[in-house]
Amino acid sequence: MDEKMKGKMPAVRSEFLFCYDARMCNPNGDPDENRPRIDRVTGRNLVTEFRLKRTIRDYLQNQMKRNIFLREEIADEKGNIKTIDDLAAEYTRGKRKEEKKTLRGSLLEDYIDLRLFGLLFAVPDFHFKQTGPVQFAIGQSLHRVEEMPLRMTRIVPTREEAKAGAFGEKSILRYSFIGFHGFLNGHVAKEVDLSEEDVSDMMRAMWFGTTALSTTSKYGQQSRLLLRVKYMNRYAYIGDLDRRIALETKVDQEKLEDISQVVLNVSGLLGVLAGSKGDLQEVEWACDNDLYCKRDDTIGSFGELIQAWAKRAGVSAVNLLDGWRR
Repeated sequence: MDEKMKGKMPAVRSEFLFCYDARMCNPNGDPDENRPRIDRVTGRNLVTEFRLKRTIRDYLQNQMKRNIFLREEIADEKGNIKTIDDLAAEYTRGKRKEEKKTLRGSLLEDYIDLRLFGLLFAVPDFHFKQTGPVQFAIGQSLHRVEEMPLRMTRIVPTREEAKAGAFGEKSILRYSFIGFHGFLNGHVAKEVDLSEEDVSDMMRAMWFGTTALSTTSKYGQQSRLLLRVKYMNRYAYIGDLDRRIALETKVDQEKLEDISQVVLNVSGLLGVLAGSKGDLQEVEWACDNDLYCKRDDTIGSFGELIQAWAKRAGVSAVNLLDGWRR
């Protein structure tokens, strides 16, 4: 084991399922008009993996005080936004060309986001390329969504003599229940010395960071379900965990307004886990009490269903919130 990993458990091969909902807000604006991203064929809301990683990075840095390399809107003493060159400068400035070849290890050791997600950048005489062991697919709502344009009046003069406000418009979603699927490659995790502590901190940031987003466009989001499937077989993989769940709605999908109008059917998810139980080390989970889940004819919280399943399957199931609340 690398010296830097002494006393730490190496991260193990895993898959993730993360679900949250967004009410009367914009989970992820497009780059042109900042409208919610919607698949025009299926009518489902899309959220990029970059949005999720930004949430994780910001919470790790601001609330958990972990060192983050890709920091958002970091300015220099003149107020200019720092570039990749600026962020890497403390590692590259004044170094001879041959010395810069050893900087990769220092960057990975110092920054948890580089160990988790990797990065590709090039600055003079230094090229950093690392695939991240943790990757997420694009998130999708489990139902069709309705985009709502809102007209606004802004009374913020742009000139000293301005007397009237300006009209503006923004778009939000009435409701969106979003699912993300992720994967942790254990082989790559060893390359970067990613630890179980790092992964635990990432999941904590994902869960609490999503709910803590209080910007105008993101206020109204709530974490609902987080699952990590940890493998003891280093080649095991189920895949598409987000496609193993289904949202059952009590009203038309476009008219959804609240978590109370849905039930998450996890029959397929628990079924595929049962079929792979020989490969499982354990399952870690967190759930919100307002989310009702269903397996076959049984309805309850996800915690109740996963614990009953784990007992029958002989698999360890760990409630993450028990540890996070201590």
